Amino acid sequence: MIHLRRKACSYRLADRSDASAIFKMCRDFHQETQLKNIVFDDVVFAGHLSWLYDDGACFLAVAEHDGKVVGFMSGWVYQLYFSKTLSAKNNLWYVLPEHRGGMIGVRLLKMFESWAFDKGAKILVGGTSSGISMPRSNKLIEKFGYEPVGSEYRKVL
Repeated sequence: MIHLRRKACSYRLADRSDASAIFKMCRDFHQETQLKNIVFDDVVFAGHLSWLYDDGACFLAVAEHDGKVVGFMSGWVYQLYFSKTLSAKNNLWYVLPEHRGGMIGVRLLKMFESWAFDKGAKILVGGTSSGISMPRSNKLIEKFGYEPVGSEYRKVL
């Protein structure tokens, strides 16, 4: 049996040339979530993406395989409401289904953590609220030292 070695991914901060790939992946991501019945508004997402690119407190990174963006993560650093201490929160974390199960998501998370540390964050907040592979996602994030501190509930009106 011949085993072909998969070419490694590269990881970097996103630039505006990645916007169309990130846009497409966010639409795909949205269709996998429990909120897929809510219309994905391109104008609203374009504003969010622009904010991620332009605000120095925001993080947006991509993973590339053979020149194609196959995953990304976004987040930001913010001051706690009761202290000057900074915290960092990941927001969107997505890897194309055909590239899941390896190290792409982990490496994006580690890149975010390193960026947050460099920005002065003392606390990292992350998790999953999409409903995609929640037991697997929770197990992964707990493996890297994150502890559950609460829960998120949702009620559709």
